[in-house]
Amino acid sequence: MTEHHTLTVNGVRLAYRAAGPEEGDPLVLLSALGESADDRALVRDALARERRVYALDLRGHGRSARTAEYSLELMRDDVLGFLDALGLDRADLVGHAAGAVVAHLVAQAAPHRVVRLVLEGVPAPLPREPVAPGAPVAPVRPDGDLDVDWDAVLAVGRQLDRPDPAWLEGLGRITAPTLVVAGGSAGHVPQDGVAELVRRIPDARMTTIPVGHLVHAAAPEAFVREVAAFLDGAPDGLPHGAPDSAPDDVLDDVLDGVPHGAPDDVSDSELARRWLAAEGVTRTGEDEWTDGGSEDGRLTSNEVAHAFAGTAVRDESLDVEGRLRLGFGLMDLLDAYWVTVEIGFAVQGAEDPRAARALWDGYRSRLEAPEVSEAVTYSLWVDWFEDRDTADTAFAEVLGKDVGRLRPGAPEPLLRRARRVLESSGPVPWQVKAPVYRSAALVPALHHSLFRAVLLGYHDVYGDLDPGQALDLLGGLELPPDTEHLAALRTVLAAGHRNHRHTPEAWTAAQDAAQDR
Repeated sequence: MTEHHTLTVNGVRLAYRAAGPEEGDPLVLLSALGESADDRALVRDALARERRVYALDLRGHGRSARTAEYSLELMRDDVLGFLDALGLDRADLVGHAAGAVVAHLVAQAAPHRVVRLVLEGVPAPLPREPVAPGAPVAPVRPDGDLDVDWDAVLAVGRQLDRPDPAWLEGLGRITAPTLVVAGGSAGHVPQDGVAELVRRIPDARMTTIPVGHLVHAAAPEAFVREVAAFLDGAPDGLPHGAPDSAPDDVLDDVLDGVPHGAPDDVSDSELARRWLAAEGVTRTGEDEWTDGGSEDGRLTSNEVAHAFAGTAVRDESLDVEGRLRLGFGLMDLLDAYWVTVEIGFAVQGAEDPRAARALWDGYRSRLEAPEVSEAVTYSLWVDWFEDRDTADTAFAEVLGKDVGRLRPGAPEPLLRRARRVLESSGPVPWQVKAPVYRSAALVPALHHSLFRAVLLGYHDVYGDLDPGQALDLLGGLELPPDTEHLAALRTVLAAGHRNHRHTPEAWTAAQDAAQDR
């Protein structure tokens, strides 16, 4: 039976329909611009067989209140307030068109609150042009009564035409596994824009049901089948319905008291989240955690890292690979350099070859991700490349062994890793990195990072380069002539200087000369 409710969020009365067992996993449905929750009744009822489904009328839509102001950001905040009002710490979100934009804005603003994300009939938030030259920018209001405030259609439509650039960049902050449902070329949504959306979200996949823009209405059985299968997968192996606090019985399959590997179907970050929960630590905000025991019950991510990282990477209930996965998972959750320090301590003197394999697998996978934590690149530079005892091995593991794959047309994940390693490689001995630099010089997509590698190596206190070889390398790069610091760098290298720290006056003179030209 479908229940009709209203509540007030941010001073706005919002109407919603609820269906399904109250103990079921929460799922929020967000409809397209101009539509109400009733337009998704068939999907709502089908998904509500085992879930608690909330179909929300966005402000200005359906039975929700009309307001003086409309924007997708306000609708995003309404959804977050809606979750708060219902006491839902985390939920699945399923959005269509503009409702999908609201959904991914929620997942950007509060990644920890979205379990899984389904986006239907929406491209990446890029500017869109009128259908034809001279075509009206604003839609024409239909005759008769509408189920939406027309001011909302106009305001949101303008945002969809010219979205905030921050929305596009923010897609990389989404941590929820994401299913993008496309309607194929039969609809008006550009499929290259849908592909770009999938590319921008770190853990996204796409399914195409070629029936046009209204997939849920034109092919409801196929839509529900795809969405239900995706939601039933549960995020990274966490049993759906398990509380975020993850009591000990939820962890039994992962940490059962004997040293073993963590299961492959559980991500590093989810393993770490569960481990922290077993220690009584749960996330309450973007950079806020609680352990229930500190003076005010709240901890920052950095405080959690210092308190628990060392214990985690030495947890004897996991084998060495599991411990390192747990450490990297903590780093993913906390983005704190101290975790990488503890990982380094944990592998010092380790004789088990699995330790080295897990260590470098952890670095490589993160260096290839669309977004990389600053803690990863900083750790690579400081912990591994600045230490002459580890620089050769570390550089070979994170890039050197792949030198044969550095060629034009190389996969983008490899290029991302190469850019980040090159720009961190200043302290690596020249004879170790020079062959990789020469291979990178054959790939135009790496030229700017290679220039920065030489520049940063010249300025790093432990930087190492051969001036003549470095100058020859720069000569083969395709760089704009006015690239900042390029002229000065060529001058000091031509004069045989190896490091700014040794002859700082040479760099100052080279900069002055470059400015006078």
